[in-house]
Amino acid sequence: MSRASEYQVEYGVIGAGALSKSLIGQLPRKTRQIGPVAGVSFRVASRMANSLRAGHAARNADELNGSPAILFHAPDDQVRLIADLLEHAQIDWKDKPLIFCDCEVPLPLVDRFRARGASTAVARQFGIAGAIMVEGTPPALACALRIASELRLRAIEITPGSSDMFAATLTLATAALTPLVNRAASLLRAAGLRDKAAVGMATALFEKTIQEYGHSGKQSWSWHVREPETEQIEAEIAAVEEPFRSLFRGLILAGFDEFEKHPGAARRLRKSEPE
Repeated sequence: MSRASEYQVEYGVIGAGALSKSLIGQLPRKTRQIGPVAGVSFRVASRMANSLRAGHAARNADELNGSPAILFHAPDDQVRLIADLLEHAQIDWKDKPLIFCDCEVPLPLVDRFRARGASTAVARQFGIAGAIMVEGTPPALACALRIASELRLRAIEITPGSSDMFAATLTLATAALTPLVNRAASLLRAAGLRDKAAVGMATALFEKTIQEYGHSGKQSWSWHVREPETEQIEAEIAAVEEPFRSLFRGLILAGFDEFEKHPGAARRLRKSEPE
């Protein structure tokens, strides 16, 4: 029996870059059921099919028309190029599932495929082992959830259209947080700690805060009950150099607003804020 007759094709693939490192490449080999693999050229398509060790190189993107669902992956700088290639292919898009795997695709670009009748979804790894984020509408959503099942991953399904909020959460908890950890370590070094000790203590303090929040939620906030002394806070703010001084003050005030606590302290801090 041939491999083609062994497994029914479920996915066509179009993309660029390291497909083998994306969710597409992680699909179990015996259940991949990948058919045509398209790229900017037949040579590139052949290379991608070889790296996936599944499917066959397509001469052009038109060959994806026969696939029940299409998986899309490309690095940021090639997303529009690959999307344009797919958009101009001869494909009947009515209710065709199109799943964007591990890539950032601008909403206006996604809307162009929806306008043609495609059903779209996003399936993306986000740094938490054993889980992927899934967002979309049926029938593409069902396909994305099936990919999660095939990979034995927990699908974190978010509301359609909320992917930017999810992405903002990731940025807040990663790239936006790292400078704060670094600044905390810098302050500890300025206070006399050696570099390794400063980094270790800063890391431990942030980890403790996160663990306590995971256990007690907003009640873990240091000032949940006790109102802080504004004079002490002002002294601490003054000890931090710009541009982090303004950010430090802003974060403290944001805490009062977020948890709706200690309006008097917040008012006094705002009065002393430089214009």
